[in-house]
Amino acid sequence: MEFKYNPMSQLTFKFPFKAKYYEQDFYVSKNNFSAYKLIESWPNWPNKWMNIYGASGSGKTHLSKILEKKIDKVKILDAEEIDNIHIDNLEKIKCLIIDNYAENINNKLFYSLLNQSKQLESYILINSKIPINSSKFQTLDLKSRVNSFLFIGIELPPDDLLNVIITKNFSDKQIKLDPKISNYIIKNIERSYDKVFKFLKDVDELSLSTGKSININLIKKVLNNNE
Repeated sequence: MEFKYNPMSQLTFKFPFKAKYYEQDFYVSKNNFSAYKLIESWPNWPNKWMNIYGASGSGKTHLSKILEKKIDKVKILDAEEIDNIHIDNLEKIKCLIIDNYAENINNKLFYSLLNQSKQLESYILINSKIPINSSKFQTLDLKSRVNSFLFIGIELPPDDLLNVIITKNFSDKQIKLDPKISNYIIKNIERSYDKVFKFLKDVDELSLSTGKSININLIKKVLNNNE
């Protein structure tokens, strides 16, 4: 199933420096549009097993928290927490969300989990940095099960999205940022939503604590401190 990106569908967003994961805080762009539409379309998924993958800070956990609020019987677990008890209790929930998968679920447990889910016709969403079907599984049966997932990737934020986020943040504070400073930030900041939001928070706090205006020297100091 393919979701088409429409720039007019972009959400107004705030800057979530605290991990509260509100839907209005998630900014939709072409790099994460398919993943967002998947969450938004619950429970009308084209497949009951989904894998959303992308770099740290790309918004996977944020999307999971949005999904959690849409379902009355849902469980979010870190991959390392999966055990037989959770598999036995799968019948009590509609959707299991597994966060931080990195080949850190025992193969036998993983296979049992997927078999139980298939029998119950329950939903599973797995978050990972890379597609889970790129993992090395011990059995062909488990590999076959994993290959039946639908895979949706979240790409790193492009320059235009970073520029929107940075410019809007300063604009909301009635600060007109010099485009040269904005370009400097984009070229030198780590491409992660978490890192961008932390950087903006640190800039604001340093400016307030020192009483200095936001200029290139202050920007460089914050970037160096965050390395």
